[in-house]
Amino acid sequence: MGMRLFNSLRLFLSQFTLVFLILMVVYSKYFFLYPLWFLLVPFVVLLVLSNYGYYYLLRCDEDRGSPKVYHVRDVEDVSLSYTNNIIMNYVLLLLPVFSGGLSGFIAFLILLVFLFLMYRESDVLFFNPFLFMMGYKVYRVRVEGSDKTFLILYKEKIQEGDYIGVSDLYE
Repeated sequence: MGMRLFNSLRLFLSQFTLVFLILMVVYSKYFFLYPLWFLLVPFVVLLVLSNYGYYYLLRCDEDRGSPKVYHVRDVEDVSLSYTNNIIMNYVLLLLPVFSGGLSGFIAFLILLVFLFLMYRESDVLFFNPFLFMMGYKVYRVRVEGSDKTFLILYKEKIQEGDYIGVSDLYE
């Protein structure tokens, strides 16, 4: 359970990287006006590590062993179905931030915690705008030998009958 929560948090943080960068720009005046610059450094480190960790989870190379190969029975591209949801979340998170005050930051933190609690067990965590811009798509697939449906982040287009090599992002 602990590792699953950690991975959900990592996916969540990397999903909202752009929001965090905007937040850092809006509140940068406070980092340099008051002696709060020390809060900026851990935040940047957290974002870098979170996004590197997500990238590392997506890579399949010899160090991590060979990926499992599956024969795709049924496939559905669900990337675009999450676009409106993500855009709404960005707008919701950024509205209180533009005031640049303490109350806006507290409202941002409350909304951030609420969204994480709401989405931590959801498929929405797998949609990352940066990955979408890099050509990754989220597919819901059913593979031969299993009746379960899996979500797959994949760079190439997947069609029924394809053989795909994937590694588990997390259980």
